[in-house]
Amino acid sequence: MIKDSWFTVQTIDDKTYAISECGHWEKVHSFLLIGENKAVLIDTGLGIDSIRYLVAIEGTVNR
Repeated sequence: MIKDSWFTVQTIDDKTYAISECGHWEKVHSFLLIGENKAVLIDTGLGIDSIRYLVAIEGTVNR
């Protein structure tokens, strides 16, 4: 699991990640789904911190 001060990343399987913003009262959850050629991020979160940066961290997604 990735350690981040705002986001919590949980690996569901080798191609699916749950990215949560549990520090906010709404507890927003986004999902990153990895395909063969592309990936999709479902719900881009609150915008308080950079979810783009989090997804780009080497080791978060090895694709």
